[in-house]
Amino acid sequence: MRQTVNKNELMVLLPLSLDYSRIENEGKERIKDFDMNCIKFIIGRMIYSSVVFVKTTETEKYNHHSLINSKTWVKHIGKNYLEYVQLLIDLKYINRKSYLVGKESFGYGFLKPYRFSRVFAEVIQIKGADDLKSTTTKTSYVKKYEKPLIDYFDYTKFSVDTNLAENDVFEAYFMEGKFPIKISHGEPEKEGLATYTYYLMAMKNMVKFMNGIYSFSRGSGKVGKEYRTVGRFYNPFARLNKEIRKLMFYDNKKIHEIDLKNSIPYFLSNYLSTVRYRVSKKRIDRIKDSFHIYMNSESLKTRMDTEVADFKNLCVSGGVYDVFIDRLMEIYGEEWGQTYKRLFLVDYNNCYEKNRELTKKLLLAMFFAKNSQYEKVQQVFAERYPVIYDFLKTKKKQGYKNISKLLFEMEGFMIIDVLAKELTKDYRREIPVFPIHDSIATTSDHVEAVKSRFNEVFSQKYGNVPTFSIT
Repeated sequence: MRQTVNKNELMVLLPLSLDYSRIENEGKERIKDFDMNCIKFIIGRMIYSSVVFVKTTETEKYNHHSLINSKTWVKHIGKNYLEYVQLLIDLKYINRKSYLVGKESFGYGFLKPYRFSRVFAEVIQIKGADDLKSTTTKTSYVKKYEKPLIDYFDYTKFSVDTNLAENDVFEAYFMEGKFPIKISHGEPEKEGLATYTYYLMAMKNMVKFMNGIYSFSRGSGKVGKEYRTVGRFYNPFARLNKEIRKLMFYDNKKIHEIDLKNSIPYFLSNYLSTVRYRVSKKRIDRIKDSFHIYMNSESLKTRMDTEVADFKNLCVSGGVYDVFIDRLMEIYGEEWGQTYKRLFLVDYNNCYEKNRELTKKLLLAMFFAKNSQYEKVQQVFAERYPVIYDFLKTKKKQGYKNISKLLFEMEGFMIIDVLAKELTKDYRREIPVFPIHDSIATTSDHVEAVKSRFNEVFSQKYGNVPTFSIT
């Protein structure tokens, strides 16, 4: 069943491992005017605070104890919050740690039999629920220039089948036999804990989204004579796992994504078509020595044009990753499956979808990384496109982040500034638009209009129409 969060309501995550009937029966006997919503709020905040994103390492971390200030309990439950906390302690579901050094909050954690449980989402009513909802922008430029897109994010208009969402997220992370996670000497094994953390963070992001806890960011730079936002637009819808996004509704209409296939290689191919390729003796000698290709200044230019044309054709058709799969699998050997498991935190099985997924991941990482990294991927790419490879390698010597910055700005300009904002303007906000980096999501009744605009603007800008998929 689909759920929506309205004013004065809050969606919380609750572990399946607890006996809620038992809690409610005990609570009614012990606490005057007992409110089960208070219990669910306490448990929900514990789950919510147990997983955090660590910016310094760009990793997600699980905490056995969630630090929650007593002011939170008083504000949303009342001064008798300790009765509810003590009830859960007495029933041996949770424990509470004293203040930690340098902290001003108690630590709340589940006892071992109830840790690492699957969760379900429920909408509750709690005092001050709307105070927990917020919309923030990274800079004043984001607030100003992205306002037309930010205004679509009204949490009361979104709905999702939370049971289906949890099931799909769970199956994405846990293959058969991988749950419950293994416990060794009383502690979870590292691999299992990492997988559970990703699962729980995906569910937390869904709850944040449904509760209207929104943050928006986009880079900024000089566009002509004006200083404004550029690059990718990071927004709450884009942060949701794809398993959750595909189940989202807006105004009771199914949301679909119009996705530009192999976006980054596509924009790279169009960029390569415009650059002035410098032909020098040093470059000719370098390519001859590295790839044993005979060439002179004229043949080098011809080779570059041929490679760019071939690369662009593959990008436009959507097949650029496919041509590298077999060779990458060959050169990685037994490491191929291990690499997949390390990068995606799920077991590998040999199928086209997973092989393409890993190929895409490795190629994009190679494009954006230093020249000293992903050498096997560089080798495979250079075998097919030696001149393009030499150009990119030389370009990255001037600053390896320049390539990613350039391509994200090209992508952001087309997806955000040309497509999303112009759709909003031309259709007078009748078409809801939610950008997802290289995609635009909209409701089912507007898919054809968005698809038509995609074809129009790319044809006008680049003289070609890339391949799109609709999900």
